[in-house]
Amino acid sequence: MTTILAAAASGMVHNQMVLDTVGDNLANVQSAAFKRTRIVAEGRPDATRTPEMSRLGVSESTLDPIFEVGSAQMTGDELHLMLNDDSFFRVRDFDGGVAYTRLGKLSADYLGQITAFRGRELDPPIVTEPGMTAFAVDANGVLTGRTQDGTIETLGQIGLVRFMNPAGLDSLGDGLYRESVNSGAITEGFPGDGAFATVTPGALEASNVDMAREFTEMILAQRAYQASVRAFSVGDSMLATATDLTR
Repeated sequence: MTTILAAAASGMVHNQMVLDTVGDNLANVQSAAFKRTRIVAEGRPDATRTPEMSRLGVSESTLDPIFEVGSAQMTGDELHLMLNDDSFFRVRDFDGGVAYTRLGKLSADYLGQITAFRGRELDPPIVTEPGMTAFAVDANGVLTGRTQDGTIETLGQIGLVRFMNPAGLDSLGDGLYRESVNSGAITEGFPGDGAFATVTPGALEASNVDMAREFTEMILAQRAYQASVRAFSVGDSMLATATDLTR
């Protein structure tokens, strides 16, 4: 494939991936604790050229989640809590592995156990007593419940973790992430202990997707895609002309 066709084709592929990413971000604008994703791309070096010469086309470098803290969505549910820094909750996924999430949507199941999103256990788990009701979490992540005789008892404190490079976490979907070699060292602690900010009870973190920014990215990617298609068409015409001249 000639240089102009290869460069134009790589531009089409890249901008199609940008459009797919923007579409996914916009589809999750109402998803609590969702983190937008961006594509970081760079030129692809031509192996036949020296480093001082120009590059050929573009290529995807990384697909990075952006962990900016979203705004607070007040729910009034005493088992909902929002993280106010770059930390994560640790949960036990259904396959038994440890996963991390920023969605503090806790609930009590039919057994009275406190679970995270879609019934996943906290890690380590917080054990309740039979018949307990009126569970609540305060700004320091301390979980309490009311016993059958009306006494309020402390059940435990929800721990938090922080990664040196959260963008290096592997995404599992459903707002879950798993540690990787790129996520760096882990710091553990509790809300309000000095190393971690307090949490906001009765609230969930909103998506950090900015619709204006995403639509701007979409328009730019569409225009760039159209330019790449045009360049490919011109290159194809030039190649056809050159072929005809050699006959």
